[in-house]
Amino acid sequence: MFTLTENVKDGILEIQFSGQETNSKFYQIICSQGHVFQQGKITGQTQRTCLYVGDLKRGVYTFKLDEVNFKEFNIL
Repeated sequence: MFTLTENVKDGILEIQFSGQETNSKFYQIICSQGHVFQQGKITGQTQRTCLYVGDLKRGVYTFKLDEVNFKEFNIL
């Protein structure tokens, strides 16, 4: 359903969506302890978008769209 930058070095998380997606997508960025640090809505027929995550500390986070669509990424 989507791919993303696995190792974020410059504070920008790039997300690419595949296939025909719905108009709106709600997302969450969750730390390894399960706390939600960032959430929002991506609107439109988006194939690619970037999110600024430079305010987050180094570590492993999860980008989550719903209960079955989530992927981990590292902030270096």
